Amino acid sequence: MSKNDLSISLIPLALRRMNGVKTVSSGAVNRTIPQDEFVAGCTKYQKDAAARKESMPAIVDGLWRCEGFSTTFGKYRLPENTLNDARIPRGAYGITHVGYGAASTEHTLFDTAKLIEIVETKSEPNYRGCAYEGIGSILRIYEPGIFKFMCGVMGLIPRNAPPGPDKTGFFAKFFSAYPAEVQRLITHGYGRLVAFSKLSVYAAIEEAMQLPPAFREPAVQGIAFAFAMMNAVEMPRLLENSALDGAARAPFQNGLVYGVVFCEWFAPGFLATWKPSGKLEERLLARAVEESAKTLKRGYILPFQLENRLT
Repeated sequence: MSKNDLSISLIPLALRRMNGVKTVSSGAVNRTIPQDEFVAGCTKYQKDAAARKESMPAIVDGLWRCEGFSTTFGKYRLPENTLNDARIPRGAYGITHVGYGAASTEHTLFDTAKLIEIVETKSEPNYRGCAYEGIGSILRIYEPGIFKFMCGVMGLIPRNAPPGPDKTGFFAKFFSAYPAEVQRLITHGYGRLVAFSKLSVYAAIEEAMQLPPAFREPAVQGIAFAFAMMNAVEMPRLLENSALDGAARAPFQNGLVYGVVFCEWFAPGFLATWKPSGKLEERLLARAVEESAKTLKRGYILPFQLENRLT
């Protein structure tokens, strides 16, 4: 396959990244949020997205706003605040936990014991994994370098933010406190931000494939998930051209399919509006439909994992 099949021109890609950052930031209110207000805000973002379920970009917009709102929820904490609240729309549980996990990482300055306590006591039990996934995004943002500098310029983190954990052995010391499944989830979150920090999806995948073997698959899947969100307007083309060469193909396609399932969970009925035109797009969408049916039967979405992964 041609290496241009997944390529996106630099200017549109840059604009989409900036739009993503701005949309997430627009959901933030930078103050404490009473529990009732949090429930109401999440409900509004989910309902607005569901009302436009024929549009993946509109759904992603709602997801990002909900993520930003949840980030505020995690940064400016009240004793009453919890994600284990049945009034929060179940479709919003995944993204709220991601944002909350990321914010809690900053709040605790990567203190593992405090992070685990927050995730275990403030999460809806089936979505703890999504909160752990959010940790990985902050690991990437806090790495010293140009990306961290730009995040400071854009106001995503304080300009004088301290460095994150030691990256030796791919954060070996930091990861050692977590079981293998949580390490997978953290690496997925890290991969999401690799996608945001690289000039092309190919450069992002190349970086992920240089990680220790156990971390390559979740990093590539996280890259694909973020790539799908950023470029939702081109999702049919991305699915149709997703058959990458080598070991990156399966995790990349799993990430794209999971992104579609994640949108369906947030805005039920989204998949029913999609009429595929390509053969591979059709096969991958069929897998997304199957996974969404399993999710509905289960009653919750698996944290960044398909029940029946592509291999």
